[in-house]
Amino acid sequence: MIKILSKLLLVFVCLCMLTVIVPGVCASEAFSYSGEDALGIASSDKQIEEISQPELSKAIFSIDGATTDVKTGITSDSKDTDELEKQYGVLNIPSTVLTYDAVSFKTVKLNKEGENSIKVYLYGKEYDLILERSNFENIDDGIDSYNGYIKGLDNSVALFTFDESMGKSLVHGFIEFENEQVYVVPVQTRENGLKTDNPLHIIYSSKGVANPTEEQIAEIEKIYSENTNRLGVTLPDAGKFPITSDLPSSYSPSSWATVYVLVATDYEFHELETNWVSSAQSYMNHAAYQYQRPDIGVFLNVAEYDDSKKAILSNDPRKTSDPFELFREKFPASYLDSKNADIAVYMGGNDITTGEFATDQGMAFGYGRYPDDECRYTWSQMVADNVPFYGFVYDGSLNARRYCVIHELGHIFDANHQDSQGTNKAYLWLENTVQKRSVMWSRYLGTTNICEYSSPSYHGDSTHDNAGAIRAVKHNIAALV
Repeated sequence: MIKILSKLLLVFVCLCMLTVIVPGVCASEAFSYSGEDALGIASSDKQIEEISQPELSKAIFSIDGATTDVKTGITSDSKDTDELEKQYGVLNIPSTVLTYDAVSFKTVKLNKEGENSIKVYLYGKEYDLILERSNFENIDDGIDSYNGYIKGLDNSVALFTFDESMGKSLVHGFIEFENEQVYVVPVQTRENGLKTDNPLHIIYSSKGVANPTEEQIAEIEKIYSENTNRLGVTLPDAGKFPITSDLPSSYSPSSWATVYVLVATDYEFHELETNWVSSAQSYMNHAAYQYQRPDIGVFLNVAEYDDSKKAILSNDPRKTSDPFELFREKFPASYLDSKNADIAVYMGGNDITTGEFATDQGMAFGYGRYPDDECRYTWSQMVADNVPFYGFVYDGSLNARRYCVIHELGHIFDANHQDSQGTNKAYLWLENTVQKRSVMWSRYLGTTNICEYSSPSYHGDSTHDNAGAIRAVKHNIAALV
């Protein structure tokens, strides 16, 4: 589970584990309101006064002609969030976020078939955002994801999902450059978002997020130094795995594989998000971006976003004790086969509060159970984790969610933690005096966790090569259906 880091950082920050085969992962100015109702959802006839384009947005990031400021420079110790909630309802703002901007968006018109160059502003400076449509799904639902970069910012990465499916504009955005990440996230619930003409988003930077100190991280690592294998599975090392005899010999590790994914959810996550499908697609966009690195060579293709069993999942008490087993039972292999899905991802809206998995935020049996159907499933927690005494780290933020999804998917493809034997291990490195950890690190430690697999091609070496493990088994996973 992912813990919420105390806004005042008074609560000791410790870690939770994401369980897989091995546990681990896991301002200022006053507002003017009518004050007529206890909750007045912002609409065309009743809404916080907004600053409209063409006046430039004061947010740290904006899309030219499409971003409208609601309130900028909001801090966690101000009353501004409370005032926003009077107009927009309960807001899903991670407690670790110390400062943010509140905005809404208009439709951003994009070319789905080619390259797009969009004028944006980052900290008041004009840039061109270069985007091309991502190719991990072909579902015609008014939601499309893109990947690219900021022209002029070396080694920058941009991942965006644009949602017009509700007749409203939702934007999920992520920009990474230099030693910083910027996040764009819708924050209203489904019910309140449907009542709002222009749903509310927040924009914030990784530099405005509370993280555990290196001393606290060291203490966390010490507490979780004993790696308990609660699911009782032994993962094979990279290069040591069963090969199905019916795979064509042309399926070499250097050739690309296509793996179809079913993404499912429960009632809680369905209602928590303004639109759970675009949220889920955003996280899969992050995952697909990693898997399409040339040293991995996997096309993740979403077969379906499935909420047909959301009530069944949410009405079962195991949702807060063993959601992974619940998911496998309610979505049997025959169901996955009927959807042409090799594997399945459960994005769950509940925190595990009881049982032996109470400190976990993700689960997967993983490749250790291949070729049995048990290897086909993952569960990732989409909400903040709150375990007394251990503190608050897993905050349910975009970074935490994408980390958890990509981590658990890695286990299906044989990627292991940092304490694994052989070369199939997560990697730790120093970047501008800050320790960074690749995505298969067994513990989520905030923004120091980077959502990429260890690899000699970028962050890793010959003894830390999760990408090599994934590359070696990808065709076996692709052949499950």
